[in-house]
Amino acid sequence: MPEIPDYRTRRTAEYIVRDLLVRSGYEVIRVAQSHTHESPGINLVAWKDGNVLFICARSSRRGSVASDIHALCRNVGRCRYPGNLEYWIKHRAGWARYLIRVGGAVPLPMLS
Repeated sequence: MPEIPDYRTRRTAEYIVRDLLVRSGYEVIRVAQSHTHESPGINLVAWKDGNVLFICARSSRRGSVASDIHALCRNVGRCRYPGNLEYWIKHRAGWARYLIRVGGAVPLPMLS
């Protein structure tokens, strides 16, 4: 991992996902939601060729994956996001990426 301050904070997952998206041609902005008391929150908004992604990026050591997905599914049901909502989770073996729908999460391939 690069030796820059972004990678030495608790927001490491967000910065790694941001860098992966940028390398895949997306424009990305980081969203700071720490003041909203809403968990899980959206960390990143990315877009490319008219495709808008709202992304919740986490490491597996932060909270429960099942509870995060459940909360995100509720948000999709309320039509809170005018694009695709994705959940990215970092495990020891690597990254997993999911498309969030009202009924659950659909596994997606990682970006190349």
